[in-house]
Amino acid sequence: MRVCILVEGTYPYITGGVSSWVQMLIENMPDIEFDVVHLAPWRWNRPFSYKMPKNLKRIYEYLLFSCDFSRSKDSLNEQEIVDNVRQLIALKEDRSHFFARVLRSVAGKHLDWVLQERSFWNFITEIYEKYFPQEGFTGFYWTVIGFMVPILSAIQSLPPKADVYHATTTGYASLSALSGKYVHGGKLIVTEHGIYHREREIEITKSSSVPEVYKKPWIEIFRLISETVYMECDVLTTLFEKNQLFQLELNADFGKMRVIPNGIDVEKFSKIQRTEHDGFNIAIVGRVVPIKGITTGIKAFDIVIKEVPNSKLYIIGPTDEDEDYYSKCVGLVRRLGLEDKVVFTSRADVSKYYGMMDVLLISSVSEGQPLVQLEAMACGLPTVVTNVGNCAEIALDPDGQSGFVVEPGDYVSMAEKLILLAKDKSLWKTFSENGKRIVKEKYTLQRMIEAYRELYTEVVKGGWNRF
Repeated sequence: MRVCILVEGTYPYITGGVSSWVQMLIENMPDIEFDVVHLAPWRWNRPFSYKMPKNLKRIYEYLLFSCDFSRSKDSLNEQEIVDNVRQLIALKEDRSHFFARVLRSVAGKHLDWVLQERSFWNFITEIYEKYFPQEGFTGFYWTVIGFMVPILSAIQSLPPKADVYHATTTGYASLSALSGKYVHGGKLIVTEHGIYHREREIEITKSSSVPEVYKKPWIEIFRLISETVYMECDVLTTLFEKNQLFQLELNADFGKMRVIPNGIDVEKFSKIQRTEHDGFNIAIVGRVVPIKGITTGIKAFDIVIKEVPNSKLYIIGPTDEDEDYYSKCVGLVRRLGLEDKVVFTSRADVSKYYGMMDVLLISSVSEGQPLVQLEAMACGLPTVVTNVGNCAEIALDPDGQSGFVVEPGDYVSMAEKLILLAKDKSLWKTFSENGKRIVKEKYTLQRMIEAYRELYTEVVKGGWNRF
């Protein structure tokens, strides 16, 4: 069997989250051959963050903002393509079925050149005059190009022939996966860690660089892509049941839907020995990027330090993905006078730090089902998490609470819970023991790998609907 995993801007360059999940899948199914298609807005000038498993045959890299305007050798009619887009915009309902037909007709073919054609120019001037006449045309033109280029690039990013295309988002990676399904055959599995269209909606709504008038159309584009992918995939999996409610909002077929929780190497993390240390050490594990809410965690720690003076905050993760945000975090630490109390480790092996930590803090504004939460539980660390993704359900498991839950951005409540765990040793021990037990019972790597292996086998045989 050959499986092609499709990702956006993550594996093999970015650590944690989806990347760790991809690495675990490939490493633990050595009898299956894998390819990876990596779509990104730019060429990465950094080494791989993972050692390539032997059964990972090749990594294909495609750029989402790289255009080749030479005329296509494919016998495509640009007027027909433009007319299809015009009709798609005009449709009031059943857009996903129409969009799927359009995608099937152009899958894997070179499309960039269409943007240089007279018919496309006539189309965008028509849209401008009808919907956006009050906006400056230059800004409108480049906004449209910004919408179109990554979509066209993804559609023409044809993956290699495979038995299964396994997309990790319903965004650009899923468009490439659909091209593979349409051109080469094979089955399409989509696994959403977080709900892509909702994450993009939050991102676009909060963006200061996107004019308000263009936000709704851009959000609708991502919703249309997700709805179409839900319709066209063979199986739609996610990590926890709450995500399925958001998938059903876009008409996902419940008969295709599966929940496969994340899993970790419980034995590996449970063997990490706690080291003797002074004070109370708090860990934030993750990339130093806005979605992780690092500034919120720092503000919470500023309150903690006043009640528990011998505390330290370790921010364990890469600092080079958003240099402006990292500088903002460092500046906040300086303004609060916490330079000797907050440690940025940069990229690091987190297993070397867990033993000296007392609690894991997840301050994120968006998550799926964080592997770091499961890892911390296996190490016996209580958690304080925000009410995003599956964090709360894990921390408040009915079979045993392993942490506290607060709302995103509420650094005061975050601090209160951290202080309580620092002072109440009995509560700390209860959460620690519950966490170790829950993760061992429900979130093992073996269970996760067996579930995906069975899914791959059944979907290829055409028997997936028996699940």
